[in-house]
Amino acid sequence: MKNSLLIISLVLISILFITGCGSDLSKYAGTYKLEYTKYVGDPETSKNIEDWTIILDKNGKGKSNRDGASYDVEWSIKSDDVIVTEKFAGISNEYNGTLKEGRLDIFNGDKTNDITLEAVFNKQ
Repeated sequence: MKNSLLIISLVLISILFITGCGSDLSKYAGTYKLEYTKYVGDPETSKNIEDWTIILDKNGKGKSNRDGASYDVEWSIKSDDVIVTEKFAGISNEYNGTLKEGRLDIFNGDKTNDITLEAVFNKQ
């Protein structure tokens, strides 16, 4: 009897944990359209606008669509800190940054390095 109660309790706790994690990602899921890119060391007037969207699914996967190509994405978030990783043909591009209030701000390297690319997106 004790073993049955323990197993049922563990199963319920696991379900609640999995459901809770899924709802965290679902509030960030959606399509993010590029506002601009620029190198960190460039002045604000050097912003570039390209055709780039990132789709974040509630399961931690998604798509990055740019330059006429589509790349698979894996993403995770803790607090406001986000990691977005593009994957294509065995190559990965990792972006780190923040996601808050519908604004995705990611960097392809150290955000204090002048030659690091910053990309800013807004949720559609």
